[in-house]
Amino acid sequence: MKYQDLAQQVEALRSRLTPAFVEDAVRTLLQEGEDVGGGVNATRLVKHLLGVPQMQDVEATWAYDHLKPTLRIALAQIPSLYYFEGD
Repeated sequence: MKYQDLAQQVEALRSRLTPAFVEDAVRTLLQEGEDVGGGVNATRLVKHLLGVPQMQDVEATWAYDHLKPTLRIALAQIPSLYYFEGD
């Protein structure tokens, strides 16, 4: 995937990252199973939110870096979910 296309997808997604939308996505992924260490990995969440589960991890990481502030705001408004910041 070209980063220009990915940047457009990320920008379009950013406006839809409401607490309800993010919570629904996390709950859907949790029903499919937890990642190693529990919960949902950020790259898995981003791939799901973008609708591209086969996306390469390097692209998902790039997208996550650009979505992180908006995701943090949404997750902070969902008391039943919590966010762990990685390394």
